[in-house]
Amino acid sequence: MIRLIAAIDRKQGIGKDGFQPWLIPDDEAYFTSHTKDYGGNILVGNTTYKLFHGPLAERDNYVLTRDNTPIEGVELVHNLEKFLKDLQGHDLWVIGGANVFSQIMQLGKADELYLTRIEADFGCNQFFPDFSQGFSLQERSDLHEQNGFLYSYEIYTKTV
Repeated sequence: MIRLIAAIDRKQGIGKDGFQPWLIPDDEAYFTSHTKDYGGNILVGNTTYKLFHGPLAERDNYVLTRDNTPIEGVELVHNLEKFLKDLQGHDLWVIGGANVFSQIMQLGKADELYLTRIEADFGCNQFFPDFSQGFSLQERSDLHEQNGFLYSYEIYTKTV
């Protein structure tokens, strides 16, 4: 099972100039607990990974990159299709960025989308790919509020 997890604004924005322009601690806790579940394997692009302060704890970290420079605590992935084939039968969380989300979607490999929908427009310049065709909403939480932001958790599944 391949799951993409992201927080998106009204325009499906996920980042602005390389950073997430909101702070919602409850959403960060949601992200952490979910990515530790179902095997704890995470895939992230190299650009997004560089924003972290090292590998995410209690998860197997895979970084999609063209660079061969080793990164302590992570396994480098140079061929996405081969990696996904080799990982078949294992759960994987794809955590960003926009380019990695797009590649997974273009390959038709995403099974579920876990999206935190924030009721705001942050003027983002990085976006989650369009998923209006091929996915259906399975679950939506009630509206939450934290740090002045209204948001809900949504789960989409691939339609056949």
